[in-house]
Amino acid sequence: MEREYTAFFDSGIGGLTVLREFFRRYPSEKCIYLGDNENAPYGNRPEWEIKSLSERAFRTLAKYPLKAAVIACNTVTAECADRLREKYPFPIVGMEPAVKPAAAFAGEGKVLLLATRATLASARVHALVRTYENSGGIVAHCPERLAGDIESRIFDLRRVRLREYLPADKFSAVVLGCTHYIFLRTRMQSFYGCRVFDGNAGTVARLAQVARLGPPAPQMAETAADVGRNAATSGTADHRDVQIGTADHFAQKTNKCSKNFQISPKNCPIFIGKSANFNETVFKMLLKDQN
Repeated sequence: MEREYTAFFDSGIGGLTVLREFFRRYPSEKCIYLGDNENAPYGNRPEWEIKSLSERAFRTLAKYPLKAAVIACNTVTAECADRLREKYPFPIVGMEPAVKPAAAFAGEGKVLLLATRATLASARVHALVRTYENSGGIVAHCPERLAGDIESRIFDLRRVRLREYLPADKFSAVVLGCTHYIFLRTRMQSFYGCRVFDGNAGTVARLAQVARLGPPAPQMAETAADVGRNAATSGTADHRDVQIGTADHFAQKTNKCSKNFQISPKNCPIFIGKSANFNETVFKMLLKDQN
């Protein structure tokens, strides 16, 4: 059987931002999305439960002929990526906070890393921070319940009282270490008045490498000057060796969706799981978002 699908898995809707990033660059690729929305978010769950839920999801995904799979969740990547890679034959790409480009951009300024409790407690993220921490320092903060608030209020995000979740301080760069937070990217950028980074572009770049997808759609090609605006590589096992200026590096702003990319019956991603219809609705909403 030909391996033809690229699968995306997240605890809920956060991974849809990664799927959109991929869809904009590879609109003809066949994709599957599985969101475990009924158990979202994973970030405050114990490690054993995160592993159990993730294993169940991958058993479902493994029934499809996959060329690659994306763990579109920083928490699951931190807790389960190595174990899942040992178990399944297809390449698995994970999410990682864009600490490296954010620290380089901030220079001597402080960097704010926003992530779930499980992500911040992981050895993987501790190593990432130790490796790339700049002279200004990296402040890690867990906005408890923010991911769940976004999940439940996705159709009216104005109801999310963002200020209540964020530390009131001045930062030179902000890293979104949870894919759910990307839905509030514009508001966070306005709140802090600095550049906001996420790992979506780096994940898609790495996916293109391991799945050997080739260059993206022509209208998505970028210049080297565009690269790095929004998290190219994190420098760890998931996001490494992506060369600036080549077809493998696509760091255009993730939250600006082109009207040229519309879903048609031929290229519509397949949404599976109990929340398939809900996730498909949110994804179509994302494609219309120009922010």
